[in-house]
Amino acid sequence: MNDRTGPKAQRTVGTAVRWALGLATAAVIVWLAVRNWDDLRQIDLSVEAGWLIGAITASFAATLLLATGWRELIGGYGTSLACQPALRIWMLSQATRYLPTGLVPIAARASLAAPLGVNRAAAGASVVVETATLVGWAAVFAALWAPSDWLGTAGGWLVRIVIGAGAAVGLATLPWTLAGASMWWRRVDRFMRRVVLLRPMADRIPPDALSAQRSTVWQATLVYGSSVALRLVATVLLALAVVGAGTGDVWLVAGATAAGVLVGMVGITPAGLGVREVVVAALLADRFGIGDAAAFAIAVRVLEFTHELVLLPIAAAAGRASPPEAPR
Repeated sequence: MNDRTGPKAQRTVGTAVRWALGLATAAVIVWLAVRNWDDLRQIDLSVEAGWLIGAITASFAATLLLATGWRELIGGYGTSLACQPALRIWMLSQATRYLPTGLVPIAARASLAAPLGVNRAAAGASVVVETATLVGWAAVFAALWAPSDWLGTAGGWLVRIVIGAGAAVGLATLPWTLAGASMWWRRVDRFMRRVVLLRPMADRIPPDALSAQRSTVWQATLVYGSSVALRLVATVLLALAVVGAGTGDVWLVAGATAAGVLVGMVGITPAGLGVREVVVAALLADRFGIGDAAAFAIAVRVLEFTHELVLLPIAAAAGRASPPEAPR
């Protein structure tokens, strides 16, 4: 039997499971829409242009900060990139997150960064570190501002404190965990070198390739946190623009959005499609009604799609001729 049959079958099963869960999520959304059809028909949105322009600006800036955070992080792994090629690599690889597997963005970013001298293992690891960092910041903000019932009937303030504190500790210790994986990789490297079939792979990945500079990791973590915070600002401005939210709703909208981002990122659908929208709509339904809350959740996703469609062609043309800087 071919040795690749087992892993290939596992990937096929994993993809099938993700698609099944994604379809199940879509079915739940349809069921909720049918059940609440009367409320959905009462959607009454009036767009305030000033708030909308602010939301678009903040959302664009948040995306650019994500690319900047990755550039800072990959610099910590030993290769400095100029702004334009870093934006191009990040945007093009980020677009693959809508495909039904979590491995495509890792492979895409590693392949796009390799011609500029970035170690493939470090580029792939940076995606994992980036995702964990964004999940950590979303957990911190959700613990601070999410509605009291976002965890259901169980929990309360104790669980919120545990989640927030745990996420903060995880963010602070990234240089010794995910971003400092060389100490764990050395053990894997020793094992691979004992197995004849794995030695070529071990030779291609230096043992120190997965160890980033601590100060750089913390800087990248702060940039990522600023991006998440700015994304929440964009959603608050969007709520002010389309659902008539007031100043008293700022923390409610920000917390509900953070909770939706958190659940969506740890969920099973590509880029949290559907899952995030359901969570946000459910948490805001009591305040704005299920119709307006659902429309707002969809508007947030549309805003992200729109600016990604604008930035993608710009990123595709940027930085192609820029040479990489000297490795640190």
